[in-house]
Amino acid sequence: MPTLADLAFTEPALRRAWGEVCAAAAESAEGMPSPGIRRFEENLDEELARLVADLAWGAYDPRPLTEVTLDEPDRRVLHVPAVRDRVVERAILDAVTPLVDPLLGAASYAYRPGIGVADAVQAVARLREEGLGWVLRTDIDDCFPSVPVALTRRMLGAVVDDADLLRVVDLLLARGFRDDKGHHRRVRGLAQGCAMSPLLANLVLSLLDARVQDEGFSLVRYADDMVVAVSSRDEAWEAARCVAAAAKELGMQLGAEDTQVMAFAEGFTFLGEDFGPRYPPVLTDARVEEPSRKTVYAAAQGSRIRVAAGRLVVEDSADAVLLDVPQGHVGRLVCFGSVGLSAGARSWAMAGDVDVVFASRRGSYQGSLLPAGAMRRAERLRAQVASRGTPGALTLSRAIVEAKVRKQIVLLQHFGRREHAEPVRDAVAAMERCLLLLPDCGTASEAMGVEGAAAAAYFPALGALLPEGLAFTHRTRQPPLDLANSALSFLYTVLLGECVTALVSAGLEPVLGVLHADDEGRPSLALDLVEEFRPLVVDQVVVEAERQRRLLPEHGRSDPDRAGVLLTQAGKEALLTAYELRMLRHTRGALPDFAGSLRRHVYRQAQRLQAAICGSIDTWTGLSWR
Repeated sequence: MPTLADLAFTEPALRRAWGEVCAAAAESAEGMPSPGIRRFEENLDEELARLVADLAWGAYDPRPLTEVTLDEPDRRVLHVPAVRDRVVERAILDAVTPLVDPLLGAASYAYRPGIGVADAVQAVARLREEGLGWVLRTDIDDCFPSVPVALTRRMLGAVVDDADLLRVVDLLLARGFRDDKGHHRRVRGLAQGCAMSPLLANLVLSLLDARVQDEGFSLVRYADDMVVAVSSRDEAWEAARCVAAAAKELGMQLGAEDTQVMAFAEGFTFLGEDFGPRYPPVLTDARVEEPSRKTVYAAAQGSRIRVAAGRLVVEDSADAVLLDVPQGHVGRLVCFGSVGLSAGARSWAMAGDVDVVFASRRGSYQGSLLPAGAMRRAERLRAQVASRGTPGALTLSRAIVEAKVRKQIVLLQHFGRREHAEPVRDAVAAMERCLLLLPDCGTASEAMGVEGAAAAAYFPALGALLPEGLAFTHRTRQPPLDLANSALSFLYTVLLGECVTALVSAGLEPVLGVLHADDEGRPSLALDLVEEFRPLVVDQVVVEAERQRRLLPEHGRSDPDRAGVLLTQAGKEALLTAYELRMLRHTRGALPDFAGSLRRHVYRQAQRLQAAICGSIDTWTGLSWR
């Protein structure tokens, strides 16, 4: 099996890194390449071949950095690597970012693929809309030079299990520079101007993020620039003490001149945006990727779906038209309970590659009608059967559990507030202990046990995040005993149906699970695929819907036939609207070299699952939180 270094230090990987170096240089120099860039390019093939050989034989020796002082707009000292070393750094960065980025959580917005200034601004605006009227504004004094290198290296070594690649990282971290008198000097902390430094700084500052979030503070951090939103002035100064203590533990300190407490009503500037009581607005539909064909959800009991004259029509039991849209606009049908499907509609769906998902009125998954064009290939089915019980399947089982639990942790930290600090902190600590047990799991059943233990800590804390009157103490399924549990079950079913379709499209049999054991009538592999998307999509949608009062107590009703709470039609509509907005959000950076809606990410993960099962890729990883 190739190591990370084997993949990072190949000629194609270094050539791709060279392209990134050129793009970064062009951006910083307004399109004018430096002499060093031009010289390297003149002998590009030879330079890359030399790098490949040096890295393979352990002969690579990075050159000293060049110190550059910038006076505008603020005085900064940069330490710039030689061009050949920039290429190596970019190659390393490309290799380790997919491993490091999932650990950074939802408080960090800088130097990460697919998110940036606009996302950080929106995060602060959303906190304001939740009623948090005060903020702490602060930053880290002299951030990069104060990052502890030894801690950085230990944290990276805990994530990257590759001695050859880490040896090269050590060489790069140990570089010094020559001063204007020709003396060799060491760089303090991380060199500002090196491609790896931002990622490594983020990795270390994730400890600060976790410490602040453990205390129940809502943090938005862009590099070392931070906003903590709270409900009062006193809480803001308490947050300042917490952030200062967290920074001190890392050997850092806050910038005294840039540490301020103010109210949204007073206005303040963050990342170039002037915040006030209403501006900037919250953009609930930002980055929505409108699909060419959409999903139709049919939940009116006794309704019927038919096609006529090129249109899809949904009628109620009294033949009143509930929906009338062109057939070509529909890519998916989801039917809840007693919803009829005419023979013509069934034939149209099968012929037009439109998948149909059936669920009970309560939201339990029942099955799917899949078009013939999406049927699996025989060779992939054979590979899927052959992979069962192998070491690779066990590794995949552990990875699925880890991906889910990490996202559950991020969700709790992201939505936790001061009043939830203790239950969230305790739950996160318990779940992190569960993650430590995963490498020792010798069977998929043991991995499932770890997942169950993490869930036992997670759901009570999740319930505590919800508004008074909607909170719950534990997860209940059949039947759900409260509105929140009913909402979770409902959307889990919708998401599961999408995962079934994605797996079939990838040529996999949904009933042959890797983590989940086979059970008659249960799409076990779809349950595997859905795991990391539960907190990433459904749990987030439910928390936000209830906090923003889009899902209200009156959206639940008692079931006259048996115990439990059912969603009303209005409740289902509110949830499905929020779910669609989340699934259609354009996302970049959650997976390497992939962008698209979160719905497309479901299909992409199904393809990657297929590649892992069939042996096309060695490692399957979960998405980064986006």
